[in-house]
Amino acid sequence: MNDATALAEQVRAGETDAMTTVEEAIARCEQVNPTINAIVEKTYEQARHGAAQLDAASQRTAGSSDRAAAGLLAGVPIALKDLFCPAEGEPGYQGNRRLAELDYRYSETGAVARRLAEAGAISIGHSHSPELGGGQCPAAAETALYGPCRNPWNTDHTVLGSSGGAAAAVAAGIVRIAHASDGGGSIRIPASANGLVGLKPSRGRISSAPAGEGWGGGTTDGAVALTVRDAALALDVLAGAEPGDPYVPAHPAPAAGYVAEVGQHPGELRIGVSSTIPFEVTDPLCTQAAEAAAGLLDSLGHRVDQALPEPMASNDYMYDYVRIMRASATATLRSYEAALGRPWTEEDVEPVAWINYQRGTKISGPDLLASRERLHQFTRQIVRWWNAEPGQGDGFDLLLTPTLGVVPPPVGYLVEGDERTLTKRLAKVTPYLPQFNVSGQPAISVPLGTAEGMSAEGLPIGIQLVAAPGREDILLRVAAQMEQAAPWAQRRPSVYAAA
Repeated sequence: MNDATALAEQVRAGETDAMTTVEEAIARCEQVNPTINAIVEKTYEQARHGAAQLDAASQRTAGSSDRAAAGLLAGVPIALKDLFCPAEGEPGYQGNRRLAELDYRYSETGAVARRLAEAGAISIGHSHSPELGGGQCPAAAETALYGPCRNPWNTDHTVLGSSGGAAAAVAAGIVRIAHASDGGGSIRIPASANGLVGLKPSRGRISSAPAGEGWGGGTTDGAVALTVRDAALALDVLAGAEPGDPYVPAHPAPAAGYVAEVGQHPGELRIGVSSTIPFEVTDPLCTQAAEAAAGLLDSLGHRVDQALPEPMASNDYMYDYVRIMRASATATLRSYEAALGRPWTEEDVEPVAWINYQRGTKISGPDLLASRERLHQFTRQIVRWWNAEPGQGDGFDLLLTPTLGVVPPPVGYLVEGDERTLTKRLAKVTPYLPQFNVSGQPAISVPLGTAEGMSAEGLPIGIQLVAAPGREDILLRVAAQMEQAAPWAQRRPSVYAAA
């Protein structure tokens, strides 16, 4: 299967049309979705309507130069994550059974869904994610409403999350690219578990309008993709400010766009590597993958040294970030009480979500502000490790780590058990990830097209690269360099839709 970039080029050239691409994606979804449960709400008729409109517009400009100027994702089928990505009139259940019973619908379209549509992308449905972003576990696409999403590489194992359904849909060939979001690793986690590219952009790079900041500025939208150039293409589509945005990226986007960075030589970079972390045990397979990636980067001419930013030696920062998450989750639930017509009760949400809701009600304003202040201080400390410009100064240009602390566990492992047990299990999955939601730095998970990139169970293992604030361009250059040296895009999971 070609990637999204190639498919859009075919549509713009008139070699295929949007209705064909949409019908083919629907057929692929019907073929494999019953096995993996990646798409939980189908929007097929809306997709067909959108395809018909795009094709009619294309017919009007046939033979003119306007056709070549069609959207960057012209006619490309996608999935929107079933979480905080409003598109007017579409279901906004977000994995919650009460909102599903009410048939809750979005009343407006957010900047992300609007920009994707303006670029010509056509959503065929909503992808599986945890209940209201938390549920039993924010890193597991397994809900009481929809059941578990299964990993197409090995269906006994989880896709992880929270963008798990998005990653499964891309890995299984339903769509070539899918909307995702990341508040504690939720683009990078399922990208690693499903053998994809997952880029978490810098804070402020992609607007969350009309919503405010999520989790104290720790959340961002993005995409999971087959290839580095598709990740860059999605960033070109989604990047840009909206009126009233509270943050501005630390470094401007490249004048020629992010796709133009793919294939550009990054120069000789200084890359720090940490294949383990002091406060948590890392699975040896994840460590081996990071060490293999370090060897690959060394062979590509980079200066690779064992190093770890000092603030990453402890996970004390998580106390404050969890406090912000809980307060935000409680505020989110309360925002739906008007639609619900009453306050939430324990029977309305999953058990761990209810525990976090109750804890969130007890967080005071001064305590919340104190946590915000400490996280700002943590950010100032950690970003000092990186250079502001590549190749300059005594600092590092990139940090390389495993993406995950574990290989994707079996279905149910992260959602079955008491709250204390599940919290410990989640911590073992994500020791390398939420730091960079707090700091707002860009980070990318890429698979390895080598033996070290797969487990004995046939599950992909990703590695993470982290750049200085605002430097997605460096990440894309190096990730593309690794992709060329050790290609991964042609590998196929055991559950994969026929073309």
